[in-house]
Amino acid sequence: MKRILILVLAILIPYASSQTAPATAPPAAFPETTYNFALTPVTLPGAKTSVAGAETDVKIKVTTNFAVGETSLISADYSFLGGRGDYVIPAFSKWLQNTSPTLNGYQFQLGITGSAGVVRSPATAGTNQSHWGERAGLFLNYAVSGSTGLGIEAQWCNFPGYAHTTYSIAFGPNFHF
Repeated sequence: MKRILILVLAILIPYASSQTAPATAPPAAFPETTYNFALTPVTLPGAKTSVAGAETDVKIKVTTNFAVGETSLISADYSFLGGRGDYVIPAFSKWLQNTSPTLNGYQFQLGITGSAGVVRSPATAGTNQSHWGERAGLFLNYAVSGSTGLGIEAQWCNFPGYAHTTYSIAFGPNFHF
C-alpha cells in the first residue's frame, strides 16, 4: 500500500508543480454586501390597482454568484416582508465583456431572484390579515463605482389578500460595502 501511495505522489507532485497559475480574475465590481433601495416599485396591470412605494433589500454574498438577505416592499395598500435569494448569471457578464468594445461587462450583473415572506394588508383595505406571499423574477445591476450602482428588476408577485398574480418593476440605486 505504501508503494502505491509513493508512486501516485511521485506522479502527481511533478504534474501539479508544472501547472501554470490561472489568470487573475478582474476586480470585483460588486463587493460582499449590497444594500438596494428601489424608489418606485410599480405593479403592472392585472393587480387591483397600480401602486407606488419603497423596496429595500440587504444582501450578503454566500458565494461569488449567490447572495441571501432580507427584502421589504412597503406601500399604502400592503407590505411584504421576507427573505430573498439572488443568483448572478456570470456568463452574461463574460459575454458582454467579450462582445462590447466600449462596455466593461464585469460592471453588469444579470440574475434571477426569489423571495418568500408575509404580505399584510391594512385594515382600511378590508383584509387586516397576514398571508404568505412570494416573488420571483430577473434583475440587472450596473456598478457605477466601487460603492454605488443602479439596478432594475421585474418580478412576478403572489400577494394573497391583495393580488394573487401580479407583476412589479423596481428601479433604484444600490450601495456596496
